[in-house]
Amino acid sequence: AMVLSSFAFRFLDFGHGELKFIADFGFGGLFFFGSILALVMTAQLLFAEMDNRTALTLLAKPVSRTEFLLGKFAGIWIVLGLFVFVLSTLLGVMLWGRWQELVILAEQTAKVAPQFSLEGVFSHALLQWFRLGVVTSMVLLISTIARTFLFAVVVGAMTIVAGQLQWLAQEALFKPAELNPFSHALLWLASRLLPNLQQFNIGDALALDPSAVATGAVSAAILSGGFYLIAYLFLASLTFQRREI
Repeated sequence: AMVLSSFAFRFLDFGHGELKFIADFGFGGLFFFGSILALVMTAQLLFAEMDNRTALTLLAKPVSRTEFLLGKFAGIWIVLGLFVFVLSTLLGVMLWGRWQELVILAEQTAKVAPQFSLEGVFSHALLQWFRLGVVTSMVLLISTIARTFLFAVVVGAMTIVAGQLQWLAQEALFKPAELNPFSHALLWLASRLLPNLQQFNIGDALALDPSAVATGAVSAAILSGGFYLIAYLFLASLTFQRREI
């Protein structure tokens, strides 16, 4: 509904290009609802297994706790992948259809036609899948530490917001003269412990102006996300090993 409404309300572009408004609205909705899905589904699945004691049944078999966690993560990440693929395909079709109309209109009025890259839409879909994978691994780590579902959801949501705002900490570190030693150390630690989720937010450039995207930006974001994803899963495995079920 969010993606479809972006097409319906494209006239409310607030001075931006029509395609850019549709892309920003659609990509924003994709991450927002994807994050909610990742947050709630991850915490719910883990706590449901422990509260219903089904985790004990599974772990009584030749299944280690690490394999149990990795199985949960893989299942959630696959579901999120389907979610991202379906919405990105729908958004790509909408953008492509409207782009075709604008190209014809530009030819008739002797104006410059806007750029559009369907490949860029699916490159962004891959980035979003990795970003949601990082979010899932973060929430999984928090859930292995938390004692209640509500606590895991609240702290997980705060962590996602902090990851979205992490670029502010990185910018502040470039101005050391304005920080006292304690603030500098705190920001440095935060910038290392939390991923910069904003680095995945280049969908409009990939889809509408691919030449503006720096070479290797997509690969760098995937490598960075992959590092945090593996690190969070490793820490989640360690904490889950010591947890009573």
